[in-house]
Amino acid sequence: MRRSDMIYMKILKLALLSMLFLSCGKEQGDILSVSTLPSVSAQYIVLNGQDANHRGFAFYNIDGEFINGGNFRTEQGTPRGITPFSETSVLMSLDTTDTIYEVNLDGTKNLFHGSSQFNGNIYGIVTGNNGNVYAVESNRIEVFDQTGLRLSTMLINTTTGGCTLNNPRGMTLNSSGQLVVVNQGGTDAVLTYDISGSNATCIGSVPFGNNPYGVLMHSDGYLYITTQANEQVYRADPDGSNPVVIWTTNTSIIDEPTGIAELPNGDLIIASSLTDTVERITTSGERVGTVPFIQDTQSLNIGDLAVISYTGGLP
Repeated sequence: MRRSDMIYMKILKLALLSMLFLSCGKEQGDILSVSTLPSVSAQYIVLNGQDANHRGFAFYNIDGEFINGGNFRTEQGTPRGITPFSETSVLMSLDTTDTIYEVNLDGTKNLFHGSSQFNGNIYGIVTGNNGNVYAVESNRIEVFDQTGLRLSTMLINTTTGGCTLNNPRGMTLNSSGQLVVVNQGGTDAVLTYDISGSNATCIGSVPFGNNPYGVLMHSDGYLYITTQANEQVYRADPDGSNPVVIWTTNTSIIDEPTGIAELPNGDLIIASSLTDTVERITTSGERVGTVPFIQDTQSLNIGDLAVISYTGGLP
């Protein structure tokens, strides 16, 4: 996964610059004393945009300030899901071209997987604790190893035990490392799979209405789920039961929400695809600030977003 020394230095500089914006409780001299640091660590926000004329992606520091970006216009792919991958990159699943790309913090990208066997409606993507990569492909979930090799025998088919995939969208891992998927078709549902073995097994299927799209396993132990039929945000138990609305419909702020992620302080950031913004709210549903957290030329029709961490040793 390592890049050339030149790319490494660029990433290192980005990490150091972003640390200046972080509220770490250290004095400025501590942050800038590079020679005393054994490593550099920082967190970033990454998002992608489904806008047909842009097809972009962008990295921001944790305060929502733009760092770097790029696009998939040449590839003609429509970005959908995002998952952390290596120390310096994420994977993005692309519809239309039905591919997966590795995207690096310096804005470069390279093909992770692309074949005629990966086709259909591409949406969410997540990296399991076993190192395998799971990606929504219509009403199935394809599985890949760390090199991008498709693991056909581990495919999660439409029906597995009591779990039936019907227009699945977002995915996450719960605290046990199980795969959690939200369905937007038929009887909308939260599905949970055990992926610890060579074949996934169904743990449970819990009805969940209003077209769920984004799903997050929060550090507080709850699932947070965005819904597109009524533009709301829910908190639920880890299996999707006992949902409680924390954000009620206000389409002037959040409209057609997609991805959802957790900031280091526990606040939620939510991609509002029709307003071309990222909004920040607390877990009790209070909006932070009076303007969008992110709104720029990179945030058009956001498909997904994530918060990632980078830790790299000094050269």
